[in-house]
Amino acid sequence: MAEPLGGRHPRPDAVMKVAGSARYVGDLALPGMLHAAIVAAPGAPARVVSLDLEPARAVPGVEAVLAAGDVPGANLVGTIFPDQPLLVEDRVRMVGDRLALVAARTPEAAWTAAAAVEPELEPLPGVHDPVEALEPGAPVVHESGNLVRTFRVRRNAGGDGAASAPVVVEAEYRIGGQEHAYLEPQGCLAIPESRSRITIVASCQCPFYVQHAVARVLGLPLASVRVRQAHTGGGFGGKEDYPSEVAACAAVLAFATGRPVRLIYSREYDLQATTKRHAMVVRHRWGADTDGRLLFAEVESFLDAGAYVGLSTVVAERANVSAIGPYHVPSVKVDTHVVHTNNLFGGAYRGFGAPQVTWAHEATMDRLARAVGVDPVEIRRRNLLTGESCTTCTGQELPSPVLAGACLDRATELAAAWTGSATVAPSPHLRRGTGVALVLYGCNLHHGGQFLDRSSAVVILQPDASAIVRVGLTEMGQGNLASAQTVAAQALGLDPSRVEVWEPDTATVADSGPTVASRGAHSTGLAILDAVRRLRRRLDPVAAGLLGCAPGEVELADGVARVAGDPSRAVPLERVLGEMTARRIETIATGWWRSRPRWFDEATGLGSPYETYAFACHVAQVAVDPELGLVRVEHVAAAHDVGRILHRDAIEGQIQGGIVQAMGWGLLERLELDRGRLLNPSFTDYLIPTASDTPEISMALLEDAPGAGPFGAKGIGEPSFIPTAAAIRNAVCDALGIEIDRLPFTPPVIVDALGTAHPFADLLD
Repeated sequence: MAEPLGGRHPRPDAVMKVAGSARYVGDLALPGMLHAAIVAAPGAPARVVSLDLEPARAVPGVEAVLAAGDVPGANLVGTIFPDQPLLVEDRVRMVGDRLALVAARTPEAAWTAAAAVEPELEPLPGVHDPVEALEPGAPVVHESGNLVRTFRVRRNAGGDGAASAPVVVEAEYRIGGQEHAYLEPQGCLAIPESRSRITIVASCQCPFYVQHAVARVLGLPLASVRVRQAHTGGGFGGKEDYPSEVAACAAVLAFATGRPVRLIYSREYDLQATTKRHAMVVRHRWGADTDGRLLFAEVESFLDAGAYVGLSTVVAERANVSAIGPYHVPSVKVDTHVVHTNNLFGGAYRGFGAPQVTWAHEATMDRLARAVGVDPVEIRRRNLLTGESCTTCTGQELPSPVLAGACLDRATELAAAWTGSATVAPSPHLRRGTGVALVLYGCNLHHGGQFLDRSSAVVILQPDASAIVRVGLTEMGQGNLASAQTVAAQALGLDPSRVEVWEPDTATVADSGPTVASRGAHSTGLAILDAVRRLRRRLDPVAAGLLGCAPGEVELADGVARVAGDPSRAVPLERVLGEMTARRIETIATGWWRSRPRWFDEATGLGSPYETYAFACHVAQVAVDPELGLVRVEHVAAAHDVGRILHRDAIEGQIQGGIVQAMGWGLLERLELDRGRLLNPSFTDYLIPTASDTPEISMALLEDAPGAGPFGAKGIGEPSFIPTAAAIRNAVCDALGIEIDRLPFTPPVIVDALGTAHPFADLLD
């Protein structure tokens, strides 16, 4: 049997998903099941003058129409702060706010009833720009004010470098949001078991968030709410916190009617109402010496939280300490403002604030390179964190080896070696360019969220030497089941096909926090290893008795227990388990992992925000048609510091998917908002990349710096996304010879920039 670690064995969920046999929420039905719909506010901000629900109740087939007063528990779904009602009572703050809920015998009846409600709303002044929201006299979204919080980093701020730098560049970057575009819209099925228990089957990233939200709105203890994760058709962060709102709606209706209720969003409502990647305004003032070595960096960011806080403060924490990137800067000043507007509210999205600030710091590095006349690759090499200067902007010292330079070298080598004929037909109008971008990614949760940085797993060895593994972190297409299966198989010495990993269920595994921050393989894997260690405390003495050796000499491999160093002395694992059963020794164990406590000063932003870090470098090669403003990404070279590969197909798929998704954010995906209303709420008008847009991708996976994860693995889901759009931005600017400081680079943005911007040569005069 080949060693599972680093292999390409089949993913456990692949066949059922490809064959169409996986059952998603939309495939589930129960006798007597009702269908739900939402009465949503068509405009915002506004005061609710009246809400006549009788037209909805008169629609044939309607079983329940509920408003805020019908919520049996707390009318509240705010994830961190209690600022978001499940159903609006008096004030609408964003388009799509829920006014009422409908349950009917058919989906059509539910939709008809919801549309029959015409609320009377009195428009109020709104604010839709995070910078303007902080100006005196701006309309106030919440009574507490529009500034939610400011995060800071102060490290030698205002030192000699800031005063004497001979080269200083300044810029303001306006960075747009992004829709998650998961293939399966939000949905869940709520099943009332009695007046005191309920089961939720949800498309979600964190069943435990859902459990807490449902318990709150129903006024039940957590033990009375069971949440099972259904097969989930994509998440990317959009199914971290938001599914709690979907489940709470369905649960309230299910308790009111005593019948199962399924709620599935239409694509249009999903696009309008759910969380998005945060739009940001990022202002830079950076200085360097005449050789291009950084002396100071000042960053001020305005994060558009939208109408509710949601996870915005947590996103801002990562953006705040990621604002400088993988560079050594003696003097650092960062301010990150979390600001309310009446826009759609921001939430978790792959990269969690790091892509926006990375796009900015990589644009500024290119600006500095041009200002001092240094190649963009060379200026990065001169400033990268290395063994001699390996302290992050927060003052955290990184252990050796640090692979920032190695990632830069490998990515540029791959780009230079690319010989693919251009995917765009030759044309005298096309201009080609190359851009580079790097990222320093803090693995797992920020210090502020470390109380959630935990995971549980249950490992049950069966009498035939197969294993059941139950985990608390979710599979949403990223490969968490495959990584969990691989870790368990490696630790137990089994073929991966003998290990069955089940999706999370709050009734069978402890609260493991959210599946975010590239922590799935890390946290799940370490919990599994802990469970295996506990199990082997009972298994090894039994095996040692059969082998005639000491328990410490037992190793598990190839489906047998054997003496380490003497594979000829072996017994089938099945025989060991039979002996354990005969002696009434448990073959089940629960494992637990949590991150180590870290010191971090929130007032100064100094300390250790993350336990471990991963580096990555992407180089993008593009062809631009300046007349049409069209960009074709022809090739992306990606080098990643991965620690240790768990499942090779899964890690390669994450990198490929991250590149394509980030390419969409950088070039295509524009949220067209008019006073908070989304004008392009469909995939007809909100464009995402297709297979025909996918560039050639070359990748290098560096395993020279083991991480803190199982067998030394590091997270990959978010580092695969973060540098891509920044590299594309720099490649397009290289091709056109101008600076463009807005994202995404849609054709109108490029054409407008060409008509108003000064060429690089003019800027340097």
